[in-house]
Amino acid sequence: MPTTEQRFWAKVNKTDSCWLWTASLRNKGYGAFGYMIDGATIQERAHRYSWMIHRGAIPIGVFVLHTCDTPACVNPQHLFLGTNQDNITDMMSKGRHVAGGQRSGVQYKYEFGEGHHNAKLQASDIIRIRAMVVGGKSYSHIAKSERISITTVHKIVKRKTWRHV
Repeated sequence: MPTTEQRFWAKVNKTDSCWLWTASLRNKGYGAFGYMIDGATIQERAHRYSWMIHRGAIPIGVFVLHTCDTPACVNPQHLFLGTNQDNITDMMSKGRHVAGGQRSGVQYKYEFGEGHHNAKLQASDIIRIRAMVVGGKSYSHIAKSERISITTVHKIVKRKTWRHV
């Protein structure tokens, strides 16, 4: 039976610069790695696990950031610790923030509308919902008929979501 570290390394492709996680990816391209400690299952981001096996424990509330801006990278030479504010400052200084969404690295661009991994509606639904409001239907009526929350209806109508439609 392989050890936890052996399982981890079996999912890493070491290139000349980044060590890329080849297994399951979470949203925005971060590697996902699960392991057991004292009978409890731990779900961790792969780069955080890499930090722990190379550098030790991560203090509570501290982030493991990437110098390479590649979310799937687990190379400890590309990782550093920082606060939430450090993470935001790093993102902004490197131009990784995009109005209305975020992108992490070149490959993992934030998708809007139907292209988003969690989308339950399509552009045609949005057009119909907005038309229903113009036609005098209440948010409550629309929410029930479309099987969505009143909050979702409000955000669609006020263009807080689905602005591009």
